[in-house]
Amino acid sequence: MKRITAVLTVLLLALSLNAFAADVKTGLETSMKNFFKSQNLTNLVPTVTVVKKLNEPAGLYFIKISITDTKSKRSQEQYMFSDGKYIIPEIVNAGNNVSIKDTLVYEATPKTNLDLSKATLFDGKKGAKNTIVVVSDFQCPYCRKAHAILKGMLAQAKPDAAVYMIALPLAIHPKATIYSKVFEAGLALGKDFSDELYSTDQTTDSKTDAQIIEMFAAKSGNPAKFKTLANSKQIAGKIEAQAKYAASLGITGTPHIYFNGKGVGGFNPDMYEMAIKDMK
Repeated sequence: MKRITAVLTVLLLALSLNAFAADVKTGLETSMKNFFKSQNLTNLVPTVTVVKKLNEPAGLYFIKISITDTKSKRSQEQYMFSDGKYIIPEIVNAGNNVSIKDTLVYEATPKTNLDLSKATLFDGKKGAKNTIVVVSDFQCPYCRKAHAILKGMLAQAKPDAAVYMIALPLAIHPKATIYSKVFEAGLALGKDFSDELYSTDQTTDSKTDAQIIEMFAAKSGNPAKFKTLANSKQIAGKIEAQAKYAASLGITGTPHIYFNGKGVGGFNPDMYEMAIKDMK
């Protein structure tokens, strides 16, 4: 994947597309294939999708470029712009500093039909007009930022929305799984520990799993029941099932947030704001 990303960077900086006729897709794909061939990267196969022709800035197309590595079977997608001669990674409105790409990507993102029975409701009520599904890891730094930003936006906008969690504890975060167990056990007893779990410090992170369970059990209102739940096969199985469901959706990193089925990958407050404003 690093090699694909590096090649895309070279393209952004150095690739001038010459023979660009009316067929944008064919012209771009041919030029990129020739470039890859000149770099002995014949295992990389480009696919271009022309999303739309822009009225403003005039003469530009909004495109999606997918690069597939036939050896590793992995692929990477990026949205970009092209005027037929150059590939342009981003356009920002000088008047309001808003990314044009963010708006177009959000508009172009298809809705995913999510199975909410696999997620955990932790804010709002079932049957709300809008749904937000957060695929997250409690130790992920960007998940922590996303949680705080999203909570603030929802408090201000006050949409009729139900917020769900799908746990995806990443291997690089040793306490992510136990924090997910604490979260589930707390909710079962009517306690939402999400704010605390997203803001743990090094002292908490360095505790053993048993010590962490003891710490939150004392705040649960029913320590014995909390400990039983946190150590239960039921909650462990639920978290494992959620991680597998996230993987089935093609999610490999966090945060990934679905707003009424439209997925926003990564930490992107501008797109969160767009999505919430879109909620009626």
